[in-house]
Amino acid sequence: MSQALPPRRHYRPKPHETQATQLPFVRYLPQRGQPHHWQMPPADDYVDACAYGRECAAHLAQYLKDNPDRHNKGLLGKIAYDIDFRDPHYARGYWVGFFNYAEQLMVLGALRCDVFQHVDSVHALQRAQVAKTELEGKIPGRNS
Repeated sequence: MSQALPPRRHYRPKPHETQATQLPFVRYLPQRGQPHHWQMPPADDYVDACAYGRECAAHLAQYLKDNPDRHNKGLLGKIAYDIDFRDPHYARGYWVGFFNYAEQLMVLGALRCDVFQHVDSVHALQRAQVAKTELEGKIPGRNS
């Protein structure tokens, strides 16, 4: 492999440190007010880019594992939003490797539970949260 992979680490938060910018592919850019969630080094080999993308998916999984309170914050959506899926060059390997490995991790998680039973519990939790919020009058447009 000609390209160095990002160093492996844990993402256990230090005080005041839970930002996704700890991830090796998330950076603040001067022209942008929020982090850019897909900053990759230049790619000169598709296979290496796939490996780097897989490694980044592993970093994301470790980040979420170490910071379980950070899920449901739209991080995966922010990553997907910032990827240029039209890039026809070797850099395509970054997102191919990333999402293929993320799928493998999803399979591993799905093997450990009844996914439909789990999603039913998530639906029930959301309905309870909405009902509570409606009772408190905190959902704009729903109580007017």
